[in-house]
Amino acid sequence: MSAPPIQCVVVLYKCTFGESRTVLSLLQCCREDKDIADQLSILFYDNSPDAQEFDATAWPSMQTAYQHPAENGGLAAAYSEALAAAREQHIEWLLLLDQDTLLYPAFFHALSAATKSPPAEICAIVPKLVQEGKPITPQVVAFFQNRYLPAGFSGVYPTKITAMNSAACLRVQAMVDIGGFPAKYWLDYLDHVVFYWLQAAGGKVLILDMAIEHRLSLKNMEAEMSLTRYANVLAAEWMFVRETRSGGGPLTHRLRLAKRAAVYILTMKNKDYAWQTLRAALQQH
Repeated sequence: MSAPPIQCVVVLYKCTFGESRTVLSLLQCCREDKDIADQLSILFYDNSPDAQEFDATAWPSMQTAYQHPAENGGLAAAYSEALAAAREQHIEWLLLLDQDTLLYPAFFHALSAATKSPPAEICAIVPKLVQEGKPITPQVVAFFQNRYLPAGFSGVYPTKITAMNSAACLRVQAMVDIGGFPAKYWLDYLDHVVFYWLQAAGGKVLILDMAIEHRLSLKNMEAEMSLTRYANVLAAEWMFVRETRSGGGPLTHRLRLAKRAAVYILTMKNKDYAWQTLRAALQQH
């Protein structure tokens, strides 16, 4: 059997197959449309403490695999495993999915059309992610603070953009050319650094005329993001700024963090998020 054109990786963490709206919506798409099923080879990469049962027969005549690593290497380990699988099977595109994205057949049809014969400089294809109807990503990279795309825009934006991991489809060779997924960004800011290096290498990002629902924990931090996880976000953010000099470099980043801390003081009940942000702004880097 020949390899499908897209290697897909779904990363799970403390979430069962039955709880993941990514898995449930992906399964529905594949069951309802054989053309979608034929497009995908799927790796389910489970970073949960305990493995779970995977029923391959539930997926209609598809190439599927389940992996539960001994240690949680985060997103970078999962994506690297999927990248290796894609290279081994000579698959050209790698679709990244987390556990909380709502997928539709129209997305896969648009993605299939876009991956057939794009210009050589297209290194990534992304939809627009929204939460409760409000845009999340992609965003236009700006000096002080990234901004959302103009309403209704699709295609290749004239300046650099960044996007989130989930539902991003990356050209495998472009990822190989930049050295793959850097393990030091094991969880947070991996998407930002990947899109930075892909575009620094001359790649262009194609934005689909397609919006899909995604749940982002940063939108509801007090309920969905622990202070420990937020500390990891801040550390990865600093690493990204130091490595790429993006967003005006360290001085501008300190100002960004100070502004964020002020907003958190005014809007959050748990002020520890604000104090943690302010400490990050004042740290020596």
